[in-house]
Amino acid sequence: MSNWNTRNSQGTVISADEMKRKLAAQMADEEYAEALGTVAAMIEKGIKDADAFYDAAYSYFMSGDYERATQWVDNTLSLMPQHVRARILLARICLLEERTSDGLAIFEFVLKNYAASLSTEDKEDLSEVLDYYAATKEDEIRAGYPAIAHFLQLDHAASEKQTEAFQPLAQQVQRIEMPLAQQKQSVQQSAGDDENEAMRLTQEILGKDVALSEKVRLLNSFAGGFFLAGSFTAAKHLLKQALGLDAHDEMTLKNMGYTLAALGERDAALELAAKMKVPDFGLLVAVRG
Repeated sequence: MSNWNTRNSQGTVISADEMKRKLAAQMADEEYAEALGTVAAMIEKGIKDADAFYDAAYSYFMSGDYERATQWVDNTLSLMPQHVRARILLARICLLEERTSDGLAIFEFVLKNYAASLSTEDKEDLSEVLDYYAATKEDEIRAGYPAIAHFLQLDHAASEKQTEAFQPLAQQVQRIEMPLAQQKQSVQQSAGDDENEAMRLTQEILGKDVALSEKVRLLNSFAGGFFLAGSFTAAKHLLKQALGLDAHDEMTLKNMGYTLAALGERDAALELAAKMKVPDFGLLVAVRG
């Protein structure tokens, strides 16, 4: 392509490489209207360059013309399907147009297929955009976009939370390994310890600067650990707090129902089962005993 030449306003011949350098300088100086003129001149002379097409897309993007920006992203990808920055730009356009799922799907594709080739600048751009969704759509990201979750280290966070949630199981394992004589002496003390720990966890969770839905999720997670350890009263305490935050949360209603059934509080469990939008047959079986 570098053998194509054109002339400037003084009649001096300008090579394709010089035009590309001129375009790069205009982009660095944020002279987007001038950059579009340079790209148009390149095309007029038959110069088709994926990076130049991307610069046109970015110039339209910075001018707020998302429709033309999208068209030039398509032109870029037609020449070079693996053009990572073009895909990142397209994802940003989707997000700005409130097509969140489309934007996240594109980011997922980029991170799944081109993570190893991302430049430091690309990674900074991704972090700048995706950090917001890590804070507002953490569960959705972990469930539906594993590559994004890995990039944002949400998969590690989930693993740590799960480990924390089921720490009470370690106490149960220790009890099983105790000699029978010691087990009898420690049962009442362990139950009291678990209830104190449940109260401490409740205060810690309620004091966190996170959304109510996240507090409900954390309370349920820790309650699950106590439930598996057989500490049903401790689990009930945490779930009661969760219902105080959201009395209609299906997950909490179900978990509290199973806990009440385990405690022998069948009437209370049935009342909760009746509040659920969809009957849980497993819970009804547990209540029936």
